[in-house]
Amino acid sequence: MKKSLPVASAALLALALTATSVSAADAAKDTPVTRGQFMKQVADYLQLSPQSKDAALPSDVGAQSEYAAPVRALIERHIIDGYPDGTFRPDQPITQLEAGYILARFLGLDDNNALTQLESKFGIRFADATLVLPDAAQQAIRTSLQNDAKVLEWLKQSSLKQAGLKTYKVDMEQVMNMRLKDGAAEAAGLGADGLRTSAKSSIAFDMEKGMHMITHMTNPVPGASDTLEMEQYIVPEGSFMKMPGITASGGWVNMSKQMPFSFEQLMQLQKDSASMNQALLQNTFFYRDLGTEQVDGKTLRKIAVNGKIHDFKQIMTSLGSSLNDASFSQMLESGAEELKNMSLSMNGTLWLDDATQLTTKTELSMNVAYGATEAMPLEGMDMTVSATYSDYDKPVQVVLPEEAKKAPELADTLPIAPDAPNGPDAAVAPATK
Repeated sequence: MKKSLPVASAALLALALTATSVSAADAAKDTPVTRGQFMKQVADYLQLSPQSKDAALPSDVGAQSEYAAPVRALIERHIIDGYPDGTFRPDQPITQLEAGYILARFLGLDDNNALTQLESKFGIRFADATLVLPDAAQQAIRTSLQNDAKVLEWLKQSSLKQAGLKTYKVDMEQVMNMRLKDGAAEAAGLGADGLRTSAKSSIAFDMEKGMHMITHMTNPVPGASDTLEMEQYIVPEGSFMKMPGITASGGWVNMSKQMPFSFEQLMQLQKDSASMNQALLQNTFFYRDLGTEQVDGKTLRKIAVNGKIHDFKQIMTSLGSSLNDASFSQMLESGAEELKNMSLSMNGTLWLDDATQLTTKTELSMNVAYGATEAMPLEGMDMTVSATYSDYDKPVQVVLPEEAKKAPELADTLPIAPDAPNGPDAAVAPATK
């Protein structure tokens, strides 16, 4: 009897501890998630780490805090800024609105309709100031920021197939709206909406012969002709363009020295597209399977893409490494600050042919934010792109015209500007028409 008492006491203690643990777990599930906890959950889920461990932190997040690395990582990616007073308030419960905006920014969704799109595309309803509970936080993160493993494999195989192509054609339609910083558009007489243009392009691509593109676009300059036609070749001989306004005659111009890529570099980018596409899959863009549809007897896989390149310099550095071009690297260094402030958001749908694994169509909405500076009045650009791909590994025509081969270099065709006016009235001198 004496021996059974300690055993019974131990059993009761174990039962009490178990009950206490369950109660504590239930209580934790009902405890709202804090701002710091949510940031850390997102960073841990995406395995994010800051590029610089010495970057400045909000005044209320210490360097040794468990939130230091996640907060730095999200600040670097322009996901969060903190409060105007320089604090982050990591221990303050996060609201659905705040959590929704954070997830939406990773997905490249515009703040103005971010919460609506979160609900329509992902079934996540974060629409008010209600606090977020742990289960809801985890579910929202997994639902919105998850890459479908099978889709990633499809895209990997598609990139490999694409890199091995010899020829193909692309028909593309674009609508672009270039946004200028406050006052710049009106000062240039362009109106508050900035520059808006649309374009239709037909592109023929041959790995050995080069690329030929013809584009018809609306003229964004008020008072100018309604449409422009541009023809361009990037071939082993160089880069050539014909477009009204470049020369007085509207004839061909040798643009080789002005183009960022040579023919050889363009072909190298095509070969390296698979590895570069893989780099973009690393927590930059998120892909979801939207099922299949039948088009002209073919089974096409529909894939949703959402995401944002937060560090444009990093992408361009990868591009420069692929090109192995010292001049390109120097150009990156000279524009480091501008690139640091640039970002690219992209949302849309891709269609892959289930039989060939090649892309047949893309429909994308993109936003490029430049971060306007004194030297860069362009604040950003909104663009929609619809492209149809065809004639894979079939004969295409890429033949540089004889008149293009004899074209003068661009610098030789530009008119010499008169000397700038001097003196106190220089600032108000009329522009030469």
